[in-house]
Amino acid sequence: MNNYLKYLDDFLTFDEDDRKLWIRMGGVLALIVLLFSVFTTTSVFYYLERVLIAVMVIFLPGYLIMKLFLDKISFSDNRVADKIIVSFAISVVVMVVPYFLTTYLRPYAFNTDEEGMEALSRTHEVVLLLLLVVVIAFGVKFYQNKKNKAAAGNK
Repeated sequence: MNNYLKYLDDFLTFDEDDRKLWIRMGGVLALIVLLFSVFTTTSVFYYLERVLIAVMVIFLPGYLIMKLFLDKISFSDNRVADKIIVSFAISVVVMVVPYFLTTYLRPYAFNTDEEGMEALSRTHEVVLLLLLVVVIAFGVKFYQNKKNKAAAGNK
């Protein structure tokens, strides 16, 4: 098990700012779920599911890409806020824009109307896009690490 954790350290390293980020994010999300469930008659689990899906799609891909490639980024004195803003921006670029493009172009590619396009549901499309983005990001980082180790070995 320690070998896998050591191997993961080549990709991701977590520091105090990341701990603060996830504590703040968890607090805000818990507050959102609590407020929505108190003021409506819907179950808490419904809103919990919606919030977790939103974080998975709108924050997590950008956070992983930011951790892999832009971990030392800093625009202001508050690095936690910088990481949150950059993560949301990257997620919009790599998740939301391709999703809207595939949703818009899919009926034209198959020459059919949108009602006939339910073979691949929207949920499956988002999950596949999420997995594709994460696999590509880790693949690029793996290639960069391999290339850097080879260059360091040649010196």
